[in-house]
Amino acid sequence: MWEQRRICIARALYEYKVRRVLEVGCGDGNILSFLVAPASDDEHPITHLYGIDISADALREARDQLEPTEQDRRDLRVDELRVELFHGSAMASAAPVTIDAVICSEVIEHVQASEVPALTHAALGVYRPRLAVFTTPNAEFNVNFPALCYGTPEARFRDADHKFEWTRAEFTQWAQSAAEYYGYQVELRGIGMTMRNAAEGFVPCGGCSQMALFVRQSEDPKEPPPGCVMEPCPELVPFADIEYPVYAQPPLPDEQLLELVLDIARLVADAQSAFALSDLWSVLEVRHHFKRRRALQTWLLDNPLHFAPTCQQEQQQPAQRYALVSA
Repeated sequence: MWEQRRICIARALYEYKVRRVLEVGCGDGNILSFLVAPASDDEHPITHLYGIDISADALREARDQLEPTEQDRRDLRVDELRVELFHGSAMASAAPVTIDAVICSEVIEHVQASEVPALTHAALGVYRPRLAVFTTPNAEFNVNFPALCYGTPEARFRDADHKFEWTRAEFTQWAQSAAEYYGYQVELRGIGMTMRNAAEGFVPCGGCSQMALFVRQSEDPKEPPPGCVMEPCPELVPFADIEYPVYAQPPLPDEQLLELVLDIARLVADAQSAFALSDLWSVLEVRHHFKRRRALQTWLLDNPLHFAPTCQQEQQQPAQRYALVSA
């Protein structure tokens, strides 16, 4: 479930091409560390990741998980990335950062119901992101966990620290009310619609988790809504500042680039003088020059005197193998 959840969050962020992302209640960095890696199509517009958590222990785990690895230092990034962590309450004064998107994943159910308006205002009213992603458990799905005794007087939450768990109708009501007040359009999605190795009698009742995707429609500032009490909180304290190593050499001149690609292609070409796009993409200088795989594919097609795409399995799909015109 956690894997599906963070994939859904990442896809939403990539869809809207946000660059600066703040996770409220980042915990041990499970989602932030996932966002460090490029998307499968090499599109990775995120240049800054920020995390806030009230637990210093969790932040230490996040810092350790987010530290660049030996592989990061060897296979240098072609896009800059900086990660900053802050210690404190999500409902404190805003962190001194500019953001495009807020993530609040599996957090809202951990605050008291009376504090939900303050958390909502912090995310949508204080930061005013272009995009906000909230996820929370779908209480109705608990019927598929017999030990939770859903719908009985002995019913329990999924986690001992949960203060409540919303049904789909309750989540929808909160999301639509927040969207209307703060000037957002909201889309609701389910995450994890089935269970692996589900027992006989599985009840389809939406996703195991539920997501609200808020897209800002108005840039007007918003005051806390009536009845929302913003308790004074200590200001956020910087906890960690991490910069990932980046390839800093200037791009190769056109002639040198062509000669490099030809050398690689000749080296890895098979008996039919064909080579895989991945062979070129694995070379740092090539990756740095083009930054996106599609840009490399376009460049190969723009050089028909040297390269030709081999037969493609599906129409309109970029070629993954090419042949040397003159081996």
